[in-house]
Amino acid sequence: MILNAQIIEENGKPKFALLPIGEYEALLSELSEFDSLEDLSDYLIAVKAKAENQTWHSLEEVKKQLGID
Repeated sequence: MILNAQIIEENGKPKFALLPIGEYEALLSELSEFDSLEDLSDYLIAVKAKAENQTWHSLEEVKKQLGID
């Protein structure tokens, strides 16, 4: 999602971000699926890892390699 925010500064530093209402509501909707910031952080880390890794193994392959039944 690309946010079209207008940044309002105070003393030369970002202080507020103004969003179009549709983007704000979409952001709220997406964030409401997470119970905590930690859950959101875990999700974002997993998305990044998935994007960076092109080779995936099934659970059965991993169990076999580790000798786990």
